[in-house]
Amino acid sequence: MKFSVFSLCFLVFGLFLSCGNDTKTSEKEPKTNDTLVKVDAPKINQEDAVIIEPIADEEIVVLEKNGIKLTELKTEAASEISLKLNAKQFKEGVNELDYSVDGISDYNIATIENNFTLNYFDKAQIKKEFLYGNNVFLSFLTYPNKISVKTNKANVLKNVVIGDMESLFNMKQPHLFFHLPQENTENPILDFYLVNTSISATGNKVKVTINEVNFIIEKWAAYQIEGLSKFDNTIRIQLIDNNGNLVDGPFNDSGERVFNLTNKSI
Repeated sequence: MKFSVFSLCFLVFGLFLSCGNDTKTSEKEPKTNDTLVKVDAPKINQEDAVIIEPIADEEIVVLEKNGIKLTELKTEAASEISLKLNAKQFKEGVNELDYSVDGISDYNIATIENNFTLNYFDKAQIKKEFLYGNNVFLSFLTYPNKISVKTNKANVLKNVVIGDMESLFNMKQPHLFFHLPQENTENPILDFYLVNTSISATGNKVKVTINEVNFIIEKWAAYQIEGLSKFDNTIRIQLIDNNGNLVDGPFNDSGERVFNLTNKSI
C-alpha cells in the first residue's frame, strides 16, 4: 500500500509518531494531493474514544459509477462480541500483549499502528514493538473474511507514549482509519474504521476515490469492489463534513494507496 498524507498530516498537527515492526506489513509512501479544504474539528478533552455503532437494517447499499461498483456486505450480529486489552503499562521495545476475546470463536485481531502498519493475529496473545514517542495503536476484531466488527466493545484505541513527552493525539477527535483493501488481494473489499464520528446523509461522510472515480459513502459498512479493469489499482479515503470539507485530523486522509488484483483475468 502507498501512503502520502500520513507524513504531511503529522507535520501539520505536530504528531511525532513511531510504529513498530511485525509480520504481514505493507509500508509504502503515498502520493500527496490534498485538494480538499480543511476545517477545524471540535475542541474536546482527552478522554476515552467511542465508536458510534452503525444501525442494523435490511437495506443493501449499491453505488456504481464508470463501471466500478460498490456493494454493501452484511455481517452477523455482533452485540455480544468484545475485545479487551489486559496490559496497562508499556515499555520501549517489544511488548507481550494479552487480550480477552468474548462472543466470537473464529476471529482475527487486526492492529493498525499510526494508520500505517497493518497486522493480523489469530490468537489473543501477541508481541508488539513500541518506539520512543507517540504510538497510536488501534486494535479491533475481524470476522474470518477480515471485515471489521464495528461495535464499541470490539476495539481498543491507545496512544502508547514512550518516553518523557506529552500525548500528541486527541482521543476525542473524529478519526478515520484505513483497513481494506490489502495491497495484494483476490477479492477486493473496502473497509475502514471510524472513531468518535458517524457518517450519514446529513452529517460526516467518507469520500472514496478508486482509480480517480469518486464515491460518497454515507453508511458505515464494508463494500465489495467490482468492475475493476486492471490489475494495479489506486484507492484513497477521506473523512469529509456535510459541505465536502476535509475533517481535521491526522488520519482523515489516507493518501493514495495501491492494491493489486491477484489471480484475475482482466
